[in-house]
Amino acid sequence: MELNDKAYKIIQECITEAVKKEILKHRIKKIIKEEYAKLNEEDEQTGDMKRKAVMNTLKDPKFNHAQLAYDLYHPKDQSEKDTVRSLFSKKATGKPDNDGAVRSFSDDEINKLYQMVRKR
Repeated sequence: MELNDKAYKIIQECITEAVKKEILKHRIKKIIKEEYAKLNEEDEQTGDMKRKAVMNTLKDPKFNHAQLAYDLYHPKDQSEKDTVRSLFSKKATGKPDNDGAVRSFSDDEINKLYQMVRKR
């Protein structure tokens, strides 16, 4: 009888430890998910802030849209220069193109433009 009691006690301790570990894992996963969600939200807010700052800056006539377009897209010849100026203008103003599509800057383009306008 005593051997069974010892075995039972050891099994109970093992189960208790396993349950504690699972509870701890669950808590850690929850904390990680919450922190990850906070970081994503902060990144989105930062991205929105940058986009608004860039779009407002582009309304200022002191910024040469053509030069910003060249610096952003690096056209090779005159034909490409005309294309990137046109594309940049449509993205900067939000006016629809001939197909009725409204163009907008990608997040990567916004980040590059943000860096460009901060330097000037």
